[in-house]
Parts: sequence; C-alpha cells; structure tokens
Amino acid sequence: MRQPRTGATASMHHRISVQSPTTDDSSGQPIRSWTTIYKKEPAAWTPTAGAEVIRGRQVEAGITGYFTVGYRDGYSVEQRVVHDELTYGVVYVKPVGGQRRYIELHVKAIPE
Repeated sequence: MRQPRTGATASMHHRISVQSPTTDDSSGQPIRSWTTIYKKEPAAWTPTAGAEVIRGRQVEAGITGYFTVGYRDGYSVEQRVVHDELTYGVVYVKPVGGQRRYIELHVKAIPE
C-alpha cells in the first residue's frame, strides 16, 4: 500500500508558470516581453499578511506570500510568477533548509 506524502511535497497541488523577461531591439526601440521558462510547475502557496513598508519617502507594498517549489538553478528576482491568472513579481529567492530540495519564491502582486 502506498504511503501518504508528507511535508512540502504533499501541499504542492498548485501549478505556476515562471517567466523571464526578454527584450527585442529589432524595431530600434527596446520592447520588453515575457517568456515562460517553467510551465505547470508544482508549488505550494503560502499567503502572508502583506504589510506596507516605508523606505525613504516611498511606501512599498509588502510581500503577498511565497511559493515553495522544487529546487532548480536559475530562479531570480528578475522573474515573475503567474498563478490562477494573477501575476506576481519575485522579490526574494530563498533556499529552504540548505539541502537543495526546495526553494521559496517570495512574491508581491503586480497590479494589472
């Protein structure tokens, strides 16, 4: 009989797409677009109580939550995550536990 899954993999029932920016200069003007590098990536979603942070004279919205995903090289704060038709900017990439098994992608909602 199959054992039930526990831990982070048990809650990875969400699917996300991770996108990286690309720039097209062929028209003489740089045009920024997004290319999907990981599609239907299993992830666990953990919302956080987003707070506003004051930095200097600017008010910055806090982190919306984080996605826990399987470890891969190449995640960065230049990327964005699409989940349930909502887009999030990656604010922080945090390896979990130091065993190179999982990564937390801390994200902030991007207004449409």
